[in-house]
Amino acid sequence: MPMSNPNAEEYTFYLVGKPEDFSERLGRVVRLGEVELAVFKTTDGKIYALENQSPGPRGGTIAEGIISGDVLFDPICDWKIGLADGLVHAPDTGQVRVYPVQVLEDEVRIGLPKREGGTLHD
Repeated sequence: MPMSNPNAEEYTFYLVGKPEDFSERLGRVVRLGEVELAVFKTTDGKIYALENQSPGPRGGTIAEGIISGDVLFDPICDWKIGLADGLVHAPDTGQVRVYPVQVLEDEVRIGLPKREGGTLHD
């Protein structure tokens, strides 16, 4: 589900770079602890973070997908996935987990749920 302003008490946010570190319409893999994310930047500058796992029957990752507007084209199954909510567009079904993103000044931060161990250990 879209989380434009998640409750800070429910998430721990981690710095993953600056907005200019992310290329428009191309995915970038970001690891936060054991979580592997695919981070995408749209042409209007919005940044989305999704679990880097295709919801399709063949599995695989989605970071190699291509963005058009606010839709990701899954490179494995050729499915369309909404960046904001992770939902697969009909006629296919499924969902990719989305993570909240904060862009504050010159920092991009991604939130991991605290209830799922949202802490990192180096």
